[in-house]
Amino acid sequence: MLKFYIAKFAKRFKQSILDNVLLPLMKWTWVFLSARIKAYESDTAEVPATKWKEKVLEDFKAWMTDLPEEMPIDRKVDMDSCDLYTLLMEFTALRQEIKFQNREQNNTLRIQQSFIDSLKETLKLLKNRTSKLETLEERIRLASEKKAVLPFLDIRDGLIRGLKAAKAAAATRRLFVRPPQGIEGIVEGYEMALRRFDRALTYVGITPVTALGQPFDPASMRAVGQGNDPQKEAGIVIEEQVGGFVRQDEVIRTAEVIVNK
Repeated sequence: MLKFYIAKFAKRFKQSILDNVLLPLMKWTWVFLSARIKAYESDTAEVPATKWKEKVLEDFKAWMTDLPEEMPIDRKVDMDSCDLYTLLMEFTALRQEIKFQNREQNNTLRIQQSFIDSLKETLKLLKNRTSKLETLEERIRLASEKKAVLPFLDIRDGLIRGLKAAKAAAATRRLFVRPPQGIEGIVEGYEMALRRFDRALTYVGITPVTALGQPFDPASMRAVGQGNDPQKEAGIVIEEQVGGFVRQDEVIRTAEVIVNK
C-alpha cells in the first residue's frame, strides 16, 4: 500500500513539474537568452563569440525548435485529479502510513531488544550456575580422593615400620650372630613397595611432608613430644612418628613429630 501511494504521487508530481514549470521555464529562458545575445552582439560586434558558445546555442535552439507547441495527448495531465486538496490528502495518508510503519518497526525493535536482554541474562545466569557446579564438582572430587587415600596412608606407615625393622635386623652383626637369611631381599622389597606407593600418591597430587631435620611448621605438623639433641638447634624436628601429607596448600594428614628443645 505504501509503495503504491509513493509511486502514484511521484508520477503525478514529476509530470506536473515538467508540464507546468520546466517547459515554460525553458522556453522563457530561450527567449531571454536570445534577446540578451542579440543585444550583446549588437554592442560588441567586433568581438566574435567563441566556437563552443556558438555550438551550445545552436544545439539548444535546435532542441527548443523540435519541441511541439502542444503537449502530446498521452502526456497531458488531468489537473482535476491532481488538485491541492487531493495532493494534501495523499500527503496526509502517506505521512500516516509512514508513522504507522515507524511505530511498528519501533515495537519490533523493542521486542527484539527485550528478547536479547533476556537471553543475555539467561546466558549470564547459566554461566554462573555452570561455574558453581564446576567448583562444587571439584570440591567433591578432592574430598572423595582425600577420603579414599586416608586409609592407605596407614598402610604406608606399616610399610615404613616394616622397613625400619628389616633394616635393624639386617644390621645385626655380632659374634656368633648373623642377620637372618634373605633379609636384604626383604629390605629391597619394602623400599620398592614404598616407592610405588609414593608414585601412586603423586598421581592425585599428594606428596609427603618433609619434616625430619626441618624447623617445626604448625600448619603441617603436630608436636607430640620433645627431645634433647645438643647437636641440633631448638625447634628442629628430630623424629617423625607419623608422616604427614599435603596436596598443594591443603593438608591431607598432619605429621606427628618430636621437636628438639
